[in-house]
Order: sequence, then structure tokens, then C-alpha cells
Amino acid sequence: MNTTLRTASHYFIIDSIGGMNEGYSETTCRRIEDVVAPEYGKAMVEEYLDQWMNDRALYYNETYDLDLKFNHEECPRGGWHKVTPILPDDTEVEEFQTLFIQVYDGVMLGDGVVVYDQIDDSVQTICPRHTAMRIAEEATSIETERIKAKVCEVTNHGGWDRHYATNLIHAYDSLADVVRCLEFPQGCMVDIDDVCLHFFPVRAMKVMTYNGNNVIITL
Repeated sequence: MNTTLRTASHYFIIDSIGGMNEGYSETTCRRIEDVVAPEYGKAMVEEYLDQWMNDRALYYNETYDLDLKFNHEECPRGGWHKVTPILPDDTEVEEFQTLFIQVYDGVMLGDGVVVYDQIDDSVQTICPRHTAMRIAEEATSIETERIKAKVCEVTNHGGWDRHYATNLIHAYDSLADVVRCLEFPQGCMVDIDDVCLHFFPVRAMKVMTYNGNNVIITL
């Protein structure tokens, strides 16, 4: 399909899967790139959009007997493209899948990290590793302040303290996991309260290419 995506050397292909249990997700981020001939990279991205929609349509038709339609959202400046299945309100599905394409025009950072907000289904930023760690720390600090306020409320007479302590431990365990994984590097996430951020190190991403049957696969 034709899109308004800019021609660029790098594209991040995020397959966002919602509806999973807290602390677990199958959301992935892969790369399509062509530094020598960026127009071929864009062509592959647009072909993958068609391939993804066809695969999703077949899945929903076989599993839920649905004639699936899709909603498309595009950045007016060609920076991203989002595809979301349109499901009837009475359809019960185990997971909800969104495809998000992010354009990256700059020189690829050796320690670059794509920070993806799964609640908004959008890329928050593409930044160096230390900045990504700072973003995770900020999310943890906000959660800590929220818990502190709850504990210190005059109406709190105990009983909920164990619950608050469990939430606090989970928040700091998530932060520690981000630090460990980004040093490795390896993808990770922070899923606390109303925050669900994925951290995808560029060096750990798999690259997409064509196989012998002209189907786009992940290496």
C-alpha cells in the first residue's frame, strides 16, 4: 500500500500486542533498513504493511469468523504510520494487536534505544541508553510518590500497607530490570500503574528481509 511515510534509511517495525497479563508482553520491535538505497527500504515497509494486514485478516477470519477491516493513522509529516484492526464491540479476543511503523532519519546510535508507549501505541522517543534509563527512573519515581501519598493519607489506618509495599517492590524491580537489560543489551519493559513502556535497544533488534519466496521474514 502507499503511505505518507518519509523515505529514510531506518524504519522500526513495532508489533504491539495488548491484553496480556501485567509484567508480560509479546510486543516486539524489528528493523527494516537500506542505507544505500532508502527508497527500497520504504518500499519494503509498505509491502510489509500489506503482508501484515493479510495475515491478521486470515487469522481473525479463521479464529473469530470476522471479515476484518483496518483503521489507519498517519503522521502528517511522514514520521509514523499506525494500523489497528477494527473489531465489533461484542467481539471477545484474547489479545489486541497494533502495527506501528516509526521512521528514523538520523545516524543510528550505537547504544540507541526505542522507547515505546504501549498505552498510547506510539514511540515516545529514540534516545541513547542513559536517557532511556532516566525515563525508566522517572516513571518509577512517579509511582513511588503516588504510593507515598497513599501511605501518608490521614485516612490510611493500615491494612493496605502490604499492597503498597508490593507495588513499590514491583516498581523498583522493574527499574533494576531495565538497567540490567539495557546494559546487556536486551528488550525490557516497565509496567506499573498507568505506565507501560517498552525499551528496545537497537543493537538487539532483529532485521527484516525477503526470503526466497519474496515473503518478508525476520532474520
